[in-house]
Amino acid sequence: MNGSVGGRAKSVRGDILAAARELFAEKGYRDTTVREIARRAGANGAAVNYYFRSKDALYEAVFEEAFETFGRPLGGLVGSVRDQATWTAALEEWFDFMLRLFLLDGTWQALVRRLVAQERSAPTEFCRRIYDGVFVPVVDVFRTLLRMALPDEPAESFQAQFATLLGMCTCFIHRDPPWDEIILCPTMEREAWIRTLRDQIVATIAARYSFRTSRVAPR
Repeated sequence: MNGSVGGRAKSVRGDILAAARELFAEKGYRDTTVREIARRAGANGAAVNYYFRSKDALYEAVFEEAFETFGRPLGGLVGSVRDQATWTAALEEWFDFMLRLFLLDGTWQALVRRLVAQERSAPTEFCRRIYDGVFVPVVDVFRTLLRMALPDEPAESFQAQFATLLGMCTCFIHRDPPWDEIILCPTMEREAWIRTLRDQIVATIAARYSFRTSRVAPR
C-alpha cells in the first residue's frame, strides 16, 4: 500500500514538473500561472503548492532538474582525463553535449533551450541563482579542460582564449530563422551535422593545444 501511494505521489509530482517545464518554456515565468500548470498536469492548485510550495520554487526546480539530467553528468569528464587521448575524448563529449542542446529539436533539448531563451530575453529575479547553479558548473567543465592545456597562462590571456573557443559552440544557440540559414547545413541530417561540427571544433582545439596536466589550480 505504501509503495502504491509513494508511486502515485511521485507520478503527480513528475506530471506537475513536466507541465511547468513546458509552460515556462512556452510563456516564460511571469506569464505562467499555477492554475495553468495544474490544469495541464491534470492536478489541482493545492497539489502544486503541496509538492513545490510556490511557483517560485517550482521554477527553480525545473532548472535544477535540467541540470541534474544534462549538466551534472558532465562533471565526471574532468576526472576522466589522464593523457592526451582522454583529454581529447572529454572535449568531444563536452562539445557534443553543447551542440545537441543548441541544435537538436528533441523534447528535452528544445525545452531547455527555450527556457534559457526566456530567461535571457526577460530575466527574472532568479536569474543569478540559475546562472550560478546551472550554467556556470557546465561551462566550468570546459574551462577546466582548457586549463589542463594552459596551466601557466596568465588570467587575461587565458580568458581571451577560453571565450573565443567557447564561442565556437555557443554561436549555435542562434539557430532560429533566419539565422539557421547561416549555421545549419540543409543537405545534412542534423545528427550528422552535429558530429561534423563537434569533430571540427575539437580538431581545431587539438591542433593548437595539448594536454599538459590534470592538476589545475582552482579558479
